Amino acid sequence: MSQIKRIAKKFIAYSIEGEKKVYRLKHTPLKIARCYTKEYHREYEKLPVVPNKIIFDNYMGKGFGCNGKYVTKELLLSKEAYDIVWTVKDALNHQQNFPAGVRLVEYGSKEALREYATAGVWVQNYHLVHYLNKGLLKKPEQSYIQMWHGSFGIKKIEGDCTNLTVDKNWTYLAKKNADYTDYWISNGSFETAVYRQAFWNVENVLEYGHPRNDIFFAEDIAEYKEKVRSHYGIQEEKLVVYVPTFRDEGMEWEQELDYCRLLTNLQKRFGGTWNALVRMHPRMKEYASKLIPASDLITDVTDYPDIQELLAAADVVITDYSSAIFDFLLTKKPGFIYAPDYKSYEQMRGLYYPLEDTPFPVAKDNTALEKNILEFQIDKYKEKAQDFLQNKGSVEDGKAAKRIVKFIEQIVAGKESESWNI
Repeated sequence: MSQIKRIAKKFIAYSIEGEKKVYRLKHTPLKIARCYTKEYHREYEKLPVVPNKIIFDNYMGKGFGCNGKYVTKELLLSKEAYDIVWTVKDALNHQQNFPAGVRLVEYGSKEALREYATAGVWVQNYHLVHYLNKGLLKKPEQSYIQMWHGSFGIKKIEGDCTNLTVDKNWTYLAKKNADYTDYWISNGSFETAVYRQAFWNVENVLEYGHPRNDIFFAEDIAEYKEKVRSHYGIQEEKLVVYVPTFRDEGMEWEQELDYCRLLTNLQKRFGGTWNALVRMHPRMKEYASKLIPASDLITDVTDYPDIQELLAAADVVITDYSSAIFDFLLTKKPGFIYAPDYKSYEQMRGLYYPLEDTPFPVAKDNTALEKNILEFQIDKYKEKAQDFLQNKGSVEDGKAAKRIVKFIEQIVAGKESESWNI
């Protein structure tokens, strides 16, 4: 099918104009227009909105994780009665990953579209372009809360990223998504500024913190290491989590991470025995066999349902440009940057600030990474971490989920405008 689409693009251009998709045969006056919201108007527009129905999605149907997971868990503790719905890919096989009291529907299905059309509150960590492309419209009595999946992110996003906005149809729907969004959840002044710059028509930003980061303030955080080790049968006592992010133009690096050298140096500097957990970005699974060597000391954790639990279990985290390391920074445990394609990535994607401005030692090859590990100074690092968080205006304190649930309670009761500063 993808090959057919590629061939079709050579001859056919299409644009989104209002509620119509217009297809044109290139170099001719021929065109066909179709109303892509027709099904919504016919089947869903007149369905009543259920105020206490709350619909969640985690990064296009990835399952029970990120911010939505921790808000859902808090909602289930509430005395209020909610109809909690998650859209998930392969929903039938994911029910065991969700707590009782949560309904699942298949991501992108007609059932999911119906749930969106009738839910009083939408809670997301990504835009709804997929559903908007299917004709979803938002009703005046519905509220949309956006809890983005980044955190002090260094790589440019959405409207700030030219290789995304080059697609005019995607940009049209992304702007529509932003127009629909009523409330944006931020973890501080820096992220608020990014929202206002990178998205479109951003109004109400609530600096509540990210619910997924509440885990780093939990009293039982030490238990996650045993949970992860037990899940994968890992004997080594210490864990380094490697989280390379995706590339828009492939994953060909001049120098891949030397895992053997990495584990040896971690043992020299920090002691203990180590296992490397490698978490591939969802868009990078095809590179897993190339980037993750077969070894008893290296574990592919790409399919682990919640990256926050992996970060909570980690003794060290290494990444290139993933915002995951900025979540991990809240633990004040050692973090390192390994970015062999730093210059080309910065030119292609764009960064909000240089890697050198972060608390993390930066390496562009394995020799530099070895030096950074062996010469790592924890006290100096913690001081830099605290200064960084303060500079970014971080409000993270482990209570984000509680704030958002209280806010949802007020949305359902029709009183949200009275208490944004929860």
